[in-house]
Amino acid sequence: MKKVVIIIVLGLLIAGGGIGGYYLWKQSRITIWSFVPDNSILVFEPNDFSYLWHPDEKRKIVKNLKSLPELDSVQQIINKLDSATNYRFSRVIDQGHLLISFHQNTNESLAALYLLEVEELQQHSLLSDLQQYLKDSLAFEQSERNYQNYLITEFKKDGTSLAYIFHKNYLIASFSPFLVEDAIRMIADDKVNTYQETELHVAEITQGPAGAGRCYINTNYFNKLAGIFANPVEIDTTPLKWLTHLMYLDLSFEDDKINLSGFAVNDTAKINYLSAFDGIRGVGFDMKNIVPASTSYVLHASVENVSLWHKGLKNYWRKHEPGQLTKIGELENRYDFDIREFYEFMANEVGYFVLESSRSYDSELIFCIEHKSKDLAVQFFESLGEKSNTDTTTYNETYADRQIKQIHIDDLPARLFGSMYEGFPTSFYFIDGSYVYFGNSQQVLETLIDDIDNENTWRRSVRTNDFLEITHEDANFSMYVKSNGALNQVGRKLNDNWAKYLEEHKPILSQIEYAAIQFTHVDGQYYTSVSLQHPGELIKQVKPKSFEVTTQQGFANNLISKPYAVRNHNDRTLEMMVQDEAFNLHLLDANLKPVLQIPLTEKLRSKIYQIDYYKNGKLQYLFALDKTIHMIDRTGTYIPGYPVKIKSKSPIAELSLIDYDNSRNYRIMAADQKGNYYLYNKTGKLLDGWNPKKLGSSPATLARHLRVQSTDYILMVQKNGIFQSLSRKGISKDGFPIDLKGPVSQDYFINKGSKPANTVISALTDLGELVSFNLAGVVTDRRQLVRESDSVTFSLVNSGTAKEFVVVKNDQTQLTFYNEVLVEQFSIELASNQLTFQYYYFGVDNQLIIIIDQSKKQGYLYNESGRLLHSQPLQVAYPMAVLYQESKGQYDLYCSSGNQLNIVSLKK
Repeated sequence: MKKVVIIIVLGLLIAGGGIGGYYLWKQSRITIWSFVPDNSILVFEPNDFSYLWHPDEKRKIVKNLKSLPELDSVQQIINKLDSATNYRFSRVIDQGHLLISFHQNTNESLAALYLLEVEELQQHSLLSDLQQYLKDSLAFEQSERNYQNYLITEFKKDGTSLAYIFHKNYLIASFSPFLVEDAIRMIADDKVNTYQETELHVAEITQGPAGAGRCYINTNYFNKLAGIFANPVEIDTTPLKWLTHLMYLDLSFEDDKINLSGFAVNDTAKINYLSAFDGIRGVGFDMKNIVPASTSYVLHASVENVSLWHKGLKNYWRKHEPGQLTKIGELENRYDFDIREFYEFMANEVGYFVLESSRSYDSELIFCIEHKSKDLAVQFFESLGEKSNTDTTTYNETYADRQIKQIHIDDLPARLFGSMYEGFPTSFYFIDGSYVYFGNSQQVLETLIDDIDNENTWRRSVRTNDFLEITHEDANFSMYVKSNGALNQVGRKLNDNWAKYLEEHKPILSQIEYAAIQFTHVDGQYYTSVSLQHPGELIKQVKPKSFEVTTQQGFANNLISKPYAVRNHNDRTLEMMVQDEAFNLHLLDANLKPVLQIPLTEKLRSKIYQIDYYKNGKLQYLFALDKTIHMIDRTGTYIPGYPVKIKSKSPIAELSLIDYDNSRNYRIMAADQKGNYYLYNKTGKLLDGWNPKKLGSSPATLARHLRVQSTDYILMVQKNGIFQSLSRKGISKDGFPIDLKGPVSQDYFINKGSKPANTVISALTDLGELVSFNLAGVVTDRRQLVRESDSVTFSLVNSGTAKEFVVVKNDQTQLTFYNEVLVEQFSIELASNQLTFQYYYFGVDNQLIIIIDQSKKQGYLYNESGRLLHSQPLQVAYPMAVLYQESKGQYDLYCSSGNQLNIVSLKK
């Protein structure tokens, strides 16, 4: 990019030497567009080149993006040339007609051709001054050569070569000499490029470039542009070639947005992807109500007539992707698939959601179809599932009152709607509300159900919804991008050079929070818009911020527990529960105002769970004391049958809440300090096989339940390093128990897969060995961290969302943090052996690591790269409850210390 202005400058200088007009062009009818080679990927026509680079109060985004080194160097070069010519250089560029044409140079770079039409040839003195400046100040060497009777002048220095020709009032220049030769061939051979006729058409209906300028995109070569950045093995760019004929988009800037808007021009003599939407109106983006908040990007089609759209798609496939018709034929012949029956229940929207993922290269995918008849949809897909299943058993699982089933057909969404919807080796699905949901795994649909039930969707995110409000609801085809997760997805597809560039400049690029690309059918054309949202402010050197105490609540006695976040079932606000040294349990509202005080006789032995005992939306609280299990409602009244006393002489060490299928038919597991496990139903009845289940050693952490392919696993690890997996009846699973070969005193991590063999559990021993094994009982990996002395300790810290974990090594002077494969991430100088850790995962670029020094009652917050977020330690004695407010970019920290519970805010 930095070569852009250099080329212009050098070209102008060199142009000064050729101002006499060395050769006549063959046609007097040529325009500046005649020189553009026909293999150009993109042409940019600036409206006001100088203004483009100068930020003002309404265009802070320009200043922010100029933090990229390429754009910053362009500005520096412009400044130098203006300084050398008393600002005449910028005036010549602005008064002329400039085009910048981009081409494929190598597999990993772009080349630019600069074309300038100068109306005033009396700029001779300026050009001479510039030429002299290049020779004297930049030490370029000048040479000349002949190509097809045209004189090409070149300037060379240290491997950099600038070539140009100048005739009449046209200057053609490039740092890639072959592009100048391409421009000559366009004139010499009297060729017509893709842009000329389009430019004439555009000129008839518009007044020239608006805003900062206009981009002309030749989509026939658009796949080459993608191919420059992406690893060919990772991405198939072929479909981009047939998106449309050509696009012209006007570029404009607002304080926090970049907009490109214009039209995609369809050649009616050709068939392309957008022509499948010809004559079809878009009907909206209602799917935003069910897109999970963790989604990185969405492909969305909106049509009022799905049958007509599919007919257009078949015409496109017949011309450009005939293999797609073969796949549909296989579907129709092998599984008796009737496309007309499909049209009978399908409505107007199709969506493809790619969820954020940083641990695995396998993307979590959801495909969604809107239906207009649930009964017909159920009948159709149940029949298809039965025809595709060669096994005698049919997969059918209930989760949160939804029936998840499976269709054993590879890439079903892609077979129906094209290759851009692939990624489903098999399809799990359920039908609910207005949609049929497909997932490439069972767990991704469970995540989707949880997000929909908890209203954790794009529609409910303030910032995401604000961005969606400025997009076009009636678009036929859209791609929506949420950059914090999408950048991570893109990085995996890039070749090595561009992946490294992305990583180096991620702090700047990730400031672009959202993007949308949309095509809307309007009178035979497609209105095209590209919108990017940027916060408008970018702080290059991020300084630690100060805490702000927003709310305080004092108590008569000192607090002895962390604050536990609970939900008010009446208004869904977040409330807190905390215990004081008199054993009183306090319920506080969203503003920390007392709601209820519950006198207890002992200290809490467990976390506080919230359950829906009566399945009516009203929530109760579950917790354990020394030898009793308690369940109370919001008024402090005990649920009948509670408290429940465990049949053990040893105190309760852990309490677990289990809901096998999210049906609210709860199971409650209590483990005492000797390793005896008791399992109760929600009424407090002790279940067979658990009276008790004796495992012989103290539990290292609470027991957890996992369901994979309709099979339940109850997982527990003992302090002696024995890891057990049991059935619901308490019977050991095949391959278990597993001896981890070392003591364990902490939590473990579950990476849930689509089957037992690829569901991997990672457990860390106190000696620093990370052991990974699957649900089949097979140890898949062992990794040992160096332990220099007996004083070195290790901790595995799970994120609140179970998406990630970190490993912390404490050698009493320094903390070292590792990722899940024990690659070091960063280290911190901190001397203490009384540390607790918390880890919150709010997104790929929004992770929070909390260190609490219990000896000093101080807390420290770091981001995922190890940057301290605040200037002064936080006063806190126990682990915190943390809420992230996306709309404000702010963490709300609930801190208990002494007799105070405070809400402390900290900007990200």
